[in-house]
Amino acid sequence: MDTRPKTTDVAKAVLDILSADFGNIKIVDVRVLDRAESDDENTLEIQVVFDGKSKDLDARKVAAAVRHVRPKLAEMGENAFPIFSFITKGDAGNLVPA
Repeated sequence: MDTRPKTTDVAKAVLDILSADFGNIKIVDVRVLDRAESDDENTLEIQVVFDGKSKDLDARKVAAAVRHVRPKLAEMGENAFPIFSFITKGDAGNLVPA
């Protein structure tokens, strides 16, 4: 039985956590893409779209994103490793929707 949460639930959890962590920028969207790796380990590609410029991001908070989000994902039943991309709202228009 597959007990993994829906990607929409993962996106909501990530949005809630990172919005609290990144008080100086507005996160406008979180896109989650499930990726199976060749060694049978899953990863989640998480695209965080924010309103602002890249220089507005605090590098320490970006580096800590995995550490802050992983416990909540595990609590939800998601054990795939999250890989984050932070993308400006202006650049997000060039992405394929999740």
